Amino acid sequence: MASLNPISGTLGAQNAAHLLRRATLGPTLADIQTFSNLTPAAAFQQLIQVQPTPDLPIDYLSGTDWVYPNTKHPDRFTNTLSDFTSAWWIENMRISGANLTDRMVWFYHTHFPLIISRVENIPQFSLDYLRLLRFYALGNYKDLSKAICIDNAILIHLDGNLNIKGVPQENFGREFLELFTVGKGDQVGPEDYTNFTEDDVKALTKALTGWGIDPSFQTIDPVTNLPTGKVKGNGTISSQHDVTDKQFSAAFNNQLIQTANVTGGNTTVQSVYDELDDVIDMIFNSPHTAKNICRRVYREFVYFEITPEIEADIIEPLALILEQNNFEITSVLEVLFASEHFYDVDSVQTSDNNIGAIIKSPLDLLVGTMRLFDLEVPDKTTDLERHYTLYGQLLNQLELKGLNFLEPYDVAGYDAYFQVPDFQRYWISSNYLANRYKFAEFLINGFTDGNGAVLMQLDFVQFVRDNCTDPSDSNLLMQELVAWMLPIQLTTERFDYFKDTILLDQLSPINWSIEWNNYINTNDDTNVRIQLERLALAMMQSPEYQLY
Repeated sequence: MASLNPISGTLGAQNAAHLLRRATLGPTLADIQTFSNLTPAAAFQQLIQVQPTPDLPIDYLSGTDWVYPNTKHPDRFTNTLSDFTSAWWIENMRISGANLTDRMVWFYHTHFPLIISRVENIPQFSLDYLRLLRFYALGNYKDLSKAICIDNAILIHLDGNLNIKGVPQENFGREFLELFTVGKGDQVGPEDYTNFTEDDVKALTKALTGWGIDPSFQTIDPVTNLPTGKVKGNGTISSQHDVTDKQFSAAFNNQLIQTANVTGGNTTVQSVYDELDDVIDMIFNSPHTAKNICRRVYREFVYFEITPEIEADIIEPLALILEQNNFEITSVLEVLFASEHFYDVDSVQTSDNNIGAIIKSPLDLLVGTMRLFDLEVPDKTTDLERHYTLYGQLLNQLELKGLNFLEPYDVAGYDAYFQVPDFQRYWISSNYLANRYKFAEFLINGFTDGNGAVLMQLDFVQFVRDNCTDPSDSNLLMQELVAWMLPIQLTTERFDYFKDTILLDQLSPINWSIEWNNYINTNDDTNVRIQLERLALAMMQSPEYQLY
């Protein structure tokens, strides 16, 4: 039986590593050590510590950001600023520490996706979208869903700015119901998907008419202090909002939403805002909304398959918690991250295991590796151009592995996060897998700029020397590396393969000990480097390293 009962005691190293792999963009060795001594409750409080707001990205041509009142440099292409935005975001992930915020920003991007090329002619829009996700990352899901409706970038991305009275554009209304809130249930009749109907899409579309973008950035949300879209009109009276009645189906208790303050076929701007509140309240009163978001949370943090048992024992109780806490997302995560189910202690070892069962996304592979090995990148304060050069190469690495960062193929997002039945298996193909393995070689050999200067490189010998208890002891060395790098415990046969075949090359442990001590005494790392780099490649190119 799947159980949300909390585990007892401190986490220990294995559970700490599991929590940090799932709840952050990957642990450092220091994080694992710190969290291993915490209870689940204390660990969660550590994960949700308020983080400082990241500084905005800078364009080295202008020396400033491109957020109003600043503007882009006249010689800078907007698609390059999109790359800088992507680089800025990934760098935020790399330096984010043992905190849940950046993982949730990524989760919300996969849930409320944006195709950045659709908005790059106004490059601030994508930054504001990311800042909005960050503002609500550990906050209220209902409030975020409302804010998404009038975000400038999303208004363009899902054609909400084209939705006017008399000319309805249903794209956003459909996605809002099907993906973002109630979800699409079984089709039980013509145009009836259990949780909503086609008539509900039409009614919601009418309720969302009349919103447009504000490229002047003068419409500011008083809660987030971020720019938003605006109601089309003269600032007081709406000119494009459909003021006719919006009749919803039995899925929403046959609710009728009517526009207030109608005069001459138009209404006030305030009434349009009020009507948005009304439809949000109605949708979030549906029991399907909490269940749908809890399923998305489960697939992000636990496993992609939701069995009838998981639905009954995990999803439904979490949905009730979410509703009782007015959709504060941390109320669900706090229970989930302390549960027996999350740590695989609610079932026998051979059944229904979650640890080491998710295929890492290309982002988790890349950022997690950088964090685990504490890799240095060119400093963005003193070496910004080379900083962006490296991240340009890393963005290419993500694309080669199947993730076109901030540029999902589908308006619904990246296939691995929503496409039934394969979900995360979309990350693996023969080509994508080959490029995952190639990434390890790039790390060992080093990423370089056009002049051949190293931008980022993994010195595995130094990593071992700095972190391992006694590298001359091959058995202890392997135990520590396996615990840090791989999410699961290896069989004896597999462990011995890495130790005896790869590291020792069938020589004796005594021989390795002599070689390591020679290196320490002479500072000549030639022999140990060959063996350790072979080991690093073998472990990073293993199936186990692709999981978390």
